[in-house]
Amino acid sequence: MFKTESYLSTIESSIDDFYSDFTREGYLDNSDFEYAKAINRHKELFVSLLASTDVNDTVEKTEEFVHFCVTHEIPYMFVYGELLTIARNLMGLLAKEGDLENLKKLNDYFDNLEYEITVAYFHKFLRRLAVKNHLRLSHIANLVEKNLMIHYQQHIEWLIALIAYIENHCKTSYPELDHTLCVFGKWLHNTSVPYIVTTSHFKEVSRLHQNLHDAASDVVGQCQQLIQKPKHLIHLLQRLDYISLEIGNEIAILNDMMLIEEYSKDPLTGLLTRRLFDKVMMGQIETAKATESQCSLIMCDLDHFKVINDTHGHLAGDAVIQDFSALLKKILRKSDFIFRYGGEEFIILLPATSKNEARTIAQKICNEAFSQIVLFGTLSLRYTVSIGVSPVITDSASYILKETIQSYVSEVDSKLYLAKQNGRNRVE
Repeated sequence: MFKTESYLSTIESSIDDFYSDFTREGYLDNSDFEYAKAINRHKELFVSLLASTDVNDTVEKTEEFVHFCVTHEIPYMFVYGELLTIARNLMGLLAKEGDLENLKKLNDYFDNLEYEITVAYFHKFLRRLAVKNHLRLSHIANLVEKNLMIHYQQHIEWLIALIAYIENHCKTSYPELDHTLCVFGKWLHNTSVPYIVTTSHFKEVSRLHQNLHDAASDVVGQCQQLIQKPKHLIHLLQRLDYISLEIGNEIAILNDMMLIEEYSKDPLTGLLTRRLFDKVMMGQIETAKATESQCSLIMCDLDHFKVINDTHGHLAGDAVIQDFSALLKKILRKSDFIFRYGGEEFIILLPATSKNEARTIAQKICNEAFSQIVLFGTLSLRYTVSIGVSPVITDSASYILKETIQSYVSEVDSKLYLAKQNGRNRVE
């Protein structure tokens, strides 16, 4: 049998080289501890599967390996590329040794293993995709104000119908494939809200939606063939899922823009008021869950603001607050929620934004505030700002309570306190 000591050695070195290439190209992020841990476990399971010499053991290990890959969202093309690299290296080894008998056995073995992994991955991925979309629906159902997200809900229902068509082996009818005739498409092509339809986000939704229907047509075409190709279906379904989440993110941005337009504002700054914060946070967390996106909080406090008020009067203080508010509006997106949280304290909720992205934005706010000059009568006033940044973890609690919101505020407030403690005019 070809599973010798050199075989096992080649497997491990091939996987190590494959991982190194992916890490170097930026496809694997070693800074994410949990993901790095999952990748290492994936490697262990793969080596164990390839080292197996018993048929029943191989079946069990294939099941365990594929289940882990799908559960931890390791893409099929990553698994396939890994398998292909190992097979080529091993076959090169046998060809170099002139072992033609084992070369054929090895080729047959990997052809069969690829098929078994592909079929198992396809079925598990399809089931997981259905579960994920039902979960997305439940998060949208938890929104107090659905607004435009009701249309994303209709899109997800369409996608669930497509998944059901595949799961039922094409025995049910597939959903509408014309992108202008599905429920979501009808809304998309008939809505006329000016500050929505003229945005780049709305145009992007239209483009993504058409691409999604093109991919869905390919899926149905594949399903109707006598011999289905699971590898192609996996690729198409992963593409569908990616496009679907992109549509969700764009709809969420449009939804946020609409909410910000409609919410009542602080009369001095034109920013949102503190009393809206909990309501907005609850909605944004459920939206982040539905679109599988991240969001972050930034808290800002003007340094030594009392000195400005005491020295130059409250009207001068108001001018500084108005200047900083205008600065925030200039730097931030129209879909970001900016609250005047206290007298000189501001809190910003950034949808679809990671902690690192939020830190970059916060540093820009800090730098530009430092360079501002506020003209008030004959005075030229300057100010600085201390900033705290914290991610909003959206994958823990099923229900968002007031205490949950308060914990997020406490976390970002502690980062702000640290910025002040460390000298002010900085980001923590």
